[in-house]
Amino acid sequence: MTDERQVSDGAISNRRSDSVFEVLLADIVKVARRPGEPLNKDDIATELGVSRQPVTDAINRLAGLGLVTVIPQVNSYVSRISPADVIESSFLRSAVEAQVVHELASHPKKPVVEQLRNQLAIQVKLVAANEVDGFHEADDAFHRMLSELAGLPGLWDQIAAARLHLVRVRRLGLPRPGRLAISYAEHSMVVDEIEAGRPRKAANTIAQHIRYNEGELRRLQKDLPQYFL
Repeated sequence: MTDERQVSDGAISNRRSDSVFEVLLADIVKVARRPGEPLNKDDIATELGVSRQPVTDAINRLAGLGLVTVIPQVNSYVSRISPADVIESSFLRSAVEAQVVHELASHPKKPVVEQLRNQLAIQVKLVAANEVDGFHEADDAFHRMLSELAGLPGLWDQIAAARLHLVRVRRLGLPRPGRLAISYAEHSMVVDEIEAGRPRKAANTIAQHIRYNEGELRRLQKDLPQYFL
């Protein structure tokens, strides 16, 4: 009975740690918790209704992803954004997704284009409503869908860690007027090239779309230097 209880307690603790991790990860990626912001374990534990241990476990996992900086015996902070990490992430994602859309455009299929058009229809409504969080989720869904439709459903998860650095830059820049509409238009252009069977243009279009974040990075470094290393 004692062993069973220990297993049960351990499972509950792991679930709590996972839950805290997901909440903090979402807050950091959405920049609800700003780069450089202290992470007080007691405050977070109270806010989420858990003990300190799940918070500690979650913070250590986030530190492993480079999203939190832990200073032993002092405090933990949301890591400032590394421009080098952003550039590397942009390079990796643009290379991978360019190959994905090249494959889709090399063998264009009507059902594939229809699914992508349906996703774009969701995006245009979110742009009209200026729903930043909703558009961000739809944006991710669009890029994930590209990999899935290319027959590579696990690819999106494999580049997940690289995405995190880009997402923070994108979220800092999304409130800029007109950016949602531009992102939607770029997605539409990618689908147009896939439908037309132009693999090289499709690959170049999505690469430029992703690497836009490098220009955004430079602008944000000037406007919000306190958030960057």
